[in-house]
Amino acid sequence: MARPILMPQVGQDLTEGKVVTIKVKVGDKVKKGDIVAEVESEKATFDVEAFETGTIIEIRHKEGDTATVLQPLMMVGEEGEAVAPPSPQPDSDPAQQNAPAAAASVASLPNQSGLVVAGTGRSSPLARRLANEAGLDISRIAGSGPGGAVVMKDVEAARSQAPQAVAIPAFAAASLAGSGIRSLQQGAGDPVLFVHGFGADLSAWRPFILNLGLGNPMLALDLPAHGANLNTTAANFEAITAAVRANITAAGLTRFHLVGHSLGAAVCATLAGGGDLDVRSLTLISPAGLGPKVNGDFVDGFLSSNSDAALKAWLEVLVHEPARLPGALLRATTAAREGTHLVANQRKLANGVFSGNTQLFSIRDAVQRYAGPARAIVGADDNIIPPEHIQSLPGHVALHRLPQVGHLPQLEAAHLVARLVAQTVRSAG
Repeated sequence: MARPILMPQVGQDLTEGKVVTIKVKVGDKVKKGDIVAEVESEKATFDVEAFETGTIIEIRHKEGDTATVLQPLMMVGEEGEAVAPPSPQPDSDPAQQNAPAAAASVASLPNQSGLVVAGTGRSSPLARRLANEAGLDISRIAGSGPGGAVVMKDVEAARSQAPQAVAIPAFAAASLAGSGIRSLQQGAGDPVLFVHGFGADLSAWRPFILNLGLGNPMLALDLPAHGANLNTTAANFEAITAAVRANITAAGLTRFHLVGHSLGAAVCATLAGGGDLDVRSLTLISPAGLGPKVNGDFVDGFLSSNSDAALKAWLEVLVHEPARLPGALLRATTAAREGTHLVANQRKLANGVFSGNTQLFSIRDAVQRYAGPARAIVGADDNIIPPEHIQSLPGHVALHRLPQVGHLPQLEAAHLVARLVAQTVRSAG
């Protein structure tokens, strides 16, 4: 029986999105976790994941089309199966159509409401876009929507009261070509560059940035032996940092904010403390490199897992409550490993930065040298890196230790962490 892969809904006030890339064709076989398309909505771009295993038997949109949320982008079925013509849908809110299918087919995101914590209130995606285009700081606009949310009329009122405001120039995303850095959100002002941790890839940031409420460009990259760089590796921490620095140089980035998680946070701190880059602010989430200890059993178990059950058991160590771990993470990790040298190259990298339960690098001096706005966020129940390592940070770094949160604060406490990241970025002026 044919099953749909739907246009995802990432906010109840969003009704459509643009199809940026179709990654499959009719006749292709897909499995759960495969990325089949890339869509864009409210200037955020994210992947569409197959939640069914089978054969693509119909594609209902082409690249550049505008698709309605929760309506089929394509159909999956048995090879040779015919597809019945789609039934006409009533002219109603698409968020109320096909609700049971949506629950099974839309990737789990930290915020499905479309109202994002921003400064002192909340805001709709449309309001954020209009504020961004007008060069207005949405956190300073009083909201009249539900729960004090900033909506379109609030932005229009603020814009009429400040006709002399000059919009910040937009970031030239075209400059990223060939740099290894990808744009996750267009915008104006100084870009925010996100660097993932060991075992992840840049796509892990896509749901998180929807919570930020910032109009800045959002960028991300893959570390060596991860994501698009799965066929490269690095012998030690210095080589990882050099690879990221090369990405930044190739992209021509001169002023930017850094947000990193775990190993990626250590890379961000090292770059920020180098003194040769104009890093406007620094946010470290569960940072590595602040002390000697690391859960070497997790690293070995994660890399050695050769079944979904084993991998799931180790991934659950990352969070305080296993229920918070999205199923898409397991599927994506499994899919990325199949038929590649990903695990072998990640093991080489791990051998260069960890030795058993010991971290072979330190970022304490680098953080001490960085004089800009800096914040560190850790889970009080982190089972990968001891949360007490955060106490070795210098006094000018704001510290946040979140209760009942593990090694993934950006997933387990997405709204709070997004608010803290946004505050850090805004504090740089």
